Amino acid sequence: METKIEFTQKELQLLYAACMSYGEKMLQISKDIPNERAMVNMLSERAEDSWSLAVKIAENLPG
Repeated sequence: METKIEFTQKELQLLYAACMSYGEKMLQISKDIPNERAMVNMLSERAEDSWSLAVKIAENLPG
């Protein structure tokens, strides 16, 4: 099932910034966890997912 939501440019910019910030925080947290490879991998994947969403949002920002 696909749901469509329309956002204003300001909302998209806020979502983009939030995704970038979240991804950066996940990456920083993963760097501070020694000897926990599974946790580091999970956090790194979350960071990558967040950055990918930010790219998708940026592609849909008007002009």
